[in-house]
Amino acid sequence: MRIGRLKSEGGIVLVAVMVFTLILTILGFSVLSVADSEIVLTRKDINKTRAFYLAEAGVEILNTRLRNGIFGNIEDTPLGGGSYRIDYYSGANPPYAIVTGKVGPQEKKIKVEASFLAPPYEYGIYAGGADGEDWTLQLRGEGEPVIVVKGDSGGKDIISGNLFVNGDVALYDESRVNPALSPNPYGLNGDVEATGDVDRESTATISGLITENAPLRDPPDLLGMNYAVNNTHNVSQIFASSSVDSRGRLPVGNPLRDVFAKNPTYDRAAECASTDGDDYFFEPSDGFVPGGGSSDPNRWMKAPTPLHAGTDRIYYIDGNLWVNSKSDTYGFNMDGKATIVVTGNIYICDNLKYADADSVLGLVALGEYDTNGDLIGGNVIFGDPVYGTMYTCSAMMFAANNFLFNSKSLGNFPKEPESGFILNGNLSALNKVSLERDWYTKTTSSYPYTQARPARYDHPSEIWVDAVTGAALSQGERETVRHYRMILNYDDRVRTWLTQPPGLPRGVGTIFDGLRNWEELP
Repeated sequence: MRIGRLKSEGGIVLVAVMVFTLILTILGFSVLSVADSEIVLTRKDINKTRAFYLAEAGVEILNTRLRNGIFGNIEDTPLGGGSYRIDYYSGANPPYAIVTGKVGPQEKKIKVEASFLAPPYEYGIYAGGADGEDWTLQLRGEGEPVIVVKGDSGGKDIISGNLFVNGDVALYDESRVNPALSPNPYGLNGDVEATGDVDRESTATISGLITENAPLRDPPDLLGMNYAVNNTHNVSQIFASSSVDSRGRLPVGNPLRDVFAKNPTYDRAAECASTDGDDYFFEPSDGFVPGGGSSDPNRWMKAPTPLHAGTDRIYYIDGNLWVNSKSDTYGFNMDGKATIVVTGNIYICDNLKYADADSVLGLVALGEYDTNGDLIGGNVIFGDPVYGTMYTCSAMMFAANNFLFNSKSLGNFPKEPESGFILNGNLSALNKVSLERDWYTKTTSSYPYTQARPARYDHPSEIWVDAVTGAALSQGERETVRHYRMILNYDDRVRTWLTQPPGLPRGVGTIFDGLRNWEELP
């Protein structure tokens, strides 16, 4: 009996061992299965992360390509143990790309928008003819200017860069359209595009291609820029929230004290009274520079007073902007990288020069729409309405309306300029570039017995007229017509996003302005 009981107990133990072993085996397989699943999930997460990094690398590749003017898709391309793909949608508004990174079956997608400057910045002169009126951009003049007491007179108009005009173009005398200045890395050959006709006298020169009946370019959506929000300094709000001294200056220590003054009527009453709205003056608080004053006979063409505009600043002004020195230094030597946007007009009365090769300025005259939908302001106006001085200006300029030459005096009579002028940058207008700088002498029966008045050559009728009254000039008056030259040198730094001013109007052009609105897609 005892032997049987031992055998029975041994059988039970064997069964228990077998059951326990089976349980351990099942648990072991379960643990291994869970471990395998964790490995698979971990590998999947790692591959997702790697795919995301590959998508980011693709975004950087896209950024580099667009900077270099290379557009289009990139098919699946091996990189870092996986691949990336770029699908670029150039026809969208705005253009965008979806960049896909892939490792094995795992994918990650990133969507980015490609931003470009408005087409006008591709030209030295762009005139969109928004009002639909027939008009002609005219260039004229002969020989070299003659230096006079305080300025120069005569000389031929020279545009170094390409032109686009919604209208006609006419070149008279010895005027020229030349290639952009050397080294001209973008190959701008002095092309002239016009939706109408391009006429030139035999002595005038167009170095590039002539395109008549050219198609229109799309204007930028200026309202969509929303500068009232998209700025670094809302100048009007800053002035409204701070005390301002009798000179229109912010308190000492405010970073804009040495950049702007507001409504300084103590010495600018005539200028401020001549405009609607507030007037802001782009100038340092101390406009006098020792050695830059009356002792220099050529001071009219210089700008010794330093003006520090700041770096990567977008100034928004609800009002007008003046560049108008109150001293005899005749302007400002600006350093920095900034753009000034105004809701009124921009008046450039004195010299505005760059202090160094890294300095750059954008000027944008937006204007405002009234209740009838009519644009008020939005002009860039050259010339001093009091003294007639303005020799040189460096800026990348945009006018929602017109570029005009100031033939209006703050006194009783129009003011004849004392000099032609040189522009370094561009003139981009949604309407017209009306910078005729021709004057004649009118004989009167009362004082003053002779009067200088602006003249304009009416291209369709081929006669000279008074630019204000439209009356045809007599033979004697035509013989007194005199011209003040304009030279424009296109600044091709606008074509590179690293060197262009911040916040210029964007559109559907070809000048890349960076990637925006980065978004990871599910």
